[in-house]
Amino acid sequence: MNEKTLSRDFDYNLIKVLDAVISAGNATKAAKQLSVTPAAVSLALNRLQSFYNEALFVRGKEGLVPTMKALEVHASFRQVIDLVQNTITPEPDNLPANQITILGGDLVENYYLSQLYDNTVFENNIFKHFSNRNLTHKEMKRLLLAGHSDLIVSPVPFTDNDIDCRLIDSFKNFCCICSRDNLLAGVERMSLHNFYSARHAIYHSSLFSAAAANDSHLYNEDVTYQGNRIKSYQSDSIAGIINIIEQTSLIALFPLKLAVFHKNQRKSAINIIQPPSEMTFRPINIYASWKKKKPRSHMVEDIVAMLHTLSSFRR
Repeated sequence: MNEKTLSRDFDYNLIKVLDAVISAGNATKAAKQLSVTPAAVSLALNRLQSFYNEALFVRGKEGLVPTMKALEVHASFRQVIDLVQNTITPEPDNLPANQITILGGDLVENYYLSQLYDNTVFENNIFKHFSNRNLTHKEMKRLLLAGHSDLIVSPVPFTDNDIDCRLIDSFKNFCCICSRDNLLAGVERMSLHNFYSARHAIYHSSLFSAAAANDSHLYNEDVTYQGNRIKSYQSDSIAGIINIIEQTSLIALFPLKLAVFHKNQRKSAINIIQPPSEMTFRPINIYASWKKKKPRSHMVEDIVAMLHTLSSFRR
């Protein structure tokens, strides 16, 4: 979204309109679903479009066709709608006893949970994962205490008398990654010159923003030259960063454990290079938080213990 998004003019009813149009398949069906006229739907979509720099719909033979940007926005909105709906109409008490609902970013889904796929925990439990991308710390805590989430995996610890919180991982070492075909692929350590001459893909989220999306806090105190990176691509998707690195000449700062995991386990076509020796990075801790004395808390504790063991193994 552009800066206008931050204003008070944003009408959150537009979220319902976008959801209805994409779910129904076209504006006419969405209008019937919302009990409004097609003209009202078109007007709402035009207002929503004003908040985005990229086109949300294009004209097709059967009407409006959502772009990849619209589908991306809708996916984010849909998760928020589901979470809000759950607070209005709580899920029944007769939910499967082995269902675990997890709040977290793509790190949870593509890194932690992916390492449990072959474990019996996936045979014995039903997992539901929701992105915490658009949720504040306060909102996530409320969902946890209200019982709408069983586990939160986040770089921020949750403190409350009714919440257990455990450190499960710590990213202490960082590296630079590039494509195997990149001219820098054969370099063992990146120089400051190469680092600032290259174009960068930036992983920017609440997780790594201070260490990998900002140029502050990257240097030892005695470094006289502190440049600015050429930022050519930015995403809050780890998979998105890996894909763009594989296909272009861009480089990226990345947690070493994640880089090794994607190179060795996911067979990503990347090379790992040591960052400039003049740079230093602060550790980034990952915490698991869950509500105490909950029927499924023992299952959650077992999962947390597995995640901690996995992180300890991948140092």
